[in-house]
Amino acid sequence: MRTRKLIAALAFAGASMLAVSAHADNYEIDGQHAWVTFTIKHGIYGIAHGQFDDVKGAITLDKADVTKSSVKAELDVGSVHTAFDQRDSDLKGPDFFNAAEFPKISFESTKVEKVDDKTGKVTGNLTISGVSKEVTLDVKLLNEAQAPWDATLTKAAFSATGKVSTADFPMAKAADGFGLGPEVEIAIDLEAIKK
Repeated sequence: MRTRKLIAALAFAGASMLAVSAHADNYEIDGQHAWVTFTIKHGIYGIAHGQFDDVKGAITLDKADVTKSSVKAELDVGSVHTAFDQRDSDLKGPDFFNAAEFPKISFESTKVEKVDDKTGKVTGNLTISGVSKEVTLDVKLLNEAQAPWDATLTKAAFSATGKVSTADFPMAKAADGFGLGPEVEIAIDLEAIKK
């Protein structure tokens, strides 16, 4: 009798888990429609801008329980550009991102919180130059829809912002030496393709 009850309980639990997972959609970041930009104060003068062109990653979006959603993303350090070749070279060099030794910057979520139906907070580990630190991003779901030109294509668009302290990463000394501010502001706009 106990065995039957145990089997029934396990079956119910399994069915419940399947029901929950049915609400989760898996997306792949569309690198052709992804912009990861950053700004940092430049001494007494103004603000410097930069962008990473090579962005890859995956997003799991669970609409029934947003806390079960997740994000994994990767930036190619070699794709950084700031509209000035020498500055790009400095950023890729050993004093900043050290692309030769650490060619990728990665982010992996550890917690997703719902703010309202369209916005949330995503906390995760940001790894730069081999050092991982916790960062929280404010994220907004801009839209999710089937492409009007292709019935098999569904996309979701997201926007995110956050701040990173240079003191948390090996670039701190170089940033200070170049007269850069202690904080980097990140802005992300991307589209992702439903798998």
